[in-house]
Amino acid sequence: MSESQPIKISGTKEWSVASVNCILGCSHRCRYCFAASNAIRRGQCPDHEAWGTTYFRVRPEEVRKRRKHESGRVMFPTTHDVLPQFLGECLQVMRNILAADNDLLIVSKPHLSCIERVCTELRMWRDRVLFRFSIGAVNDSILSYWEPGAPLFEERFASLRHTQREGYTTSVSMEPLLDAKNVAAIVGVLSPHVTDSIWIGKMNQVRSRVTPGTAEAEITRIEHGQTDEEVRAIYESLKSHPLIRWKESYKAVLGLELAQEAGLDI
Repeated sequence: MSESQPIKISGTKEWSVASVNCILGCSHRCRYCFAASNAIRRGQCPDHEAWGTTYFRVRPEEVRKRRKHESGRVMFPTTHDVLPQFLGECLQVMRNILAADNDLLIVSKPHLSCIERVCTELRMWRDRVLFRFSIGAVNDSILSYWEPGAPLFEERFASLRHTQREGYTTSVSMEPLLDAKNVAAIVGVLSPHVTDSIWIGKMNQVRSRVTPGTAEAEITRIEHGQTDEEVRAIYESLKSHPLIRWKESYKAVLGLELAQEAGLDI
């Protein structure tokens, strides 16, 4: 019998051993969304226009589902966000994950009102909750173009500061990095409010995933910011920063060792 091949640890598996979702579609409508691209390719969602509009509903069976105890951190959500329209349902899922004695990673382009309520509702489990906010730029024109339905920078930054003040463990995802030219300055702004880590990664499969009609100039700008040369330059400028972690897309260019086990978060 041949030896089994090692499992490639990438994507959500870099951060968690299991992931949970409870909504189909997402009103943030990010132009690079892997979930939208996959749903359209599989025939589940008719097109990009439907994603987060007509294709947008709760999965009640996932909200009610009793969760099992996992061997490592559980990530929620991955294919949608923690949205004001369905905050109650998202909170129920989070409580169900934590009630099963799991550690919870909440990943979000955060709405401050949602995060304030989440912090209040999950206070009894605070030591088992890690927030990871997606902040790929501080420039609102960049954020509003690529993530048109998501909060702008100040609201995301306020959410980061709020969770830190509330005593939660905080982290940031800069995957995808939307403003490579200013990455060091962005890290400088965010790092005083981060207690765990700042992750940097590429926009993956850019040309096959982006929403039709996305400006060629913007696609080209993103591609130029994640060439091998740029990735190495960003690494050299930040490799000594104690909070910085590199996603698999960067590690592959840099020749860094990949995690050998899901959810190691290193």
